[in-house]
Amino acid sequence: MVMIRMEAHRVQARHEVCARRMFVAALAIAWLFLGNAPGFARDPFDEQSRGHASSFDFKLDEENREFLSPEAAKFDKWEPIVECDEMEDNTAKWNDPSVKPIDWVRHFGFRHSSTSGRHTGKGVPLEGTSWLNRPYHVDWFLGTLLGDELIAGRVDMNNELLAGLRIGFDFDYFWGLEWRFAWSNPNTDVAGADAEAPNGSYFASDIDLKYYPWGDSKVRPYGLLGAGLARIDFTDHNDIRQNVNLMTMPFGTGVEFHQFPWLVWRLEVLDNLAFGADGVETLNNFSFTGGMEWRFGAKPNSYWPWRPGRKVW
Repeated sequence: MVMIRMEAHRVQARHEVCARRMFVAALAIAWLFLGNAPGFARDPFDEQSRGHASSFDFKLDEENREFLSPEAAKFDKWEPIVECDEMEDNTAKWNDPSVKPIDWVRHFGFRHSSTSGRHTGKGVPLEGTSWLNRPYHVDWFLGTLLGDELIAGRVDMNNELLAGLRIGFDFDYFWGLEWRFAWSNPNTDVAGADAEAPNGSYFASDIDLKYYPWGDSKVRPYGLLGAGLARIDFTDHNDIRQNVNLMTMPFGTGVEFHQFPWLVWRLEVLDNLAFGADGVETLNNFSFTGGMEWRFGAKPNSYWPWRPGRKVW
């Protein structure tokens, strides 16, 4: 029993020594970390250390003093950083691949959606719809063709009814293309003839470029310029049947009225200019027509869950 008790006292003594050593090591580690922490670091410029700071030179370099001084931020007046003639020209160049050729029409006073947006604010701008939602159209027209002199002093073309069809495509809010086919059967007056000459025929086919200066508006005026061919069949003063083909350049103006998403009314005045050839004079056959367009090409219904069945005009 005595031996067992002595051995227990020795084990307990060893445990106490180990515990004291671990406690001292923990204090040393804590002092090491806390002594180097920012909050516990000694101020290098305290009263005790200030006298030993002879190695620190707090004088500003004369070369840097000019820029670090608050006076350097003061200006007598605001001036541009560069001269106007030295500024970089950011204007797009003619050979810039990012600019479409049609974009350059603005240099000639015309508008395009790339520079003018959708409309100019005139003619009741369209809201919730657009001409480009239904960019294609097919229409018919009917009106009067004012005839011109076919052969000077010999044969005149009388006024007659003009009818035709058109197919078109608006590729921009301000621009469109269309193909036109028109026909008429005008009478002709032959100088010195006792009897009235038989009816003639007039056919014209051309491709036209349209410009809408107001853009995407309910009331849309436009200018038109085209190129094509005209075929005129008539009997001349020698009682000879003539059939001539002439180059044409129709030009004029008109206005369109957007009534329904699919229906448009249209009025137009054109000079159907035909360049003279084969003994026929250059003709200025004016036409006054009215027509109705059927617009199509609208986008399909939308099936988004928060607005099912939404239709696009």
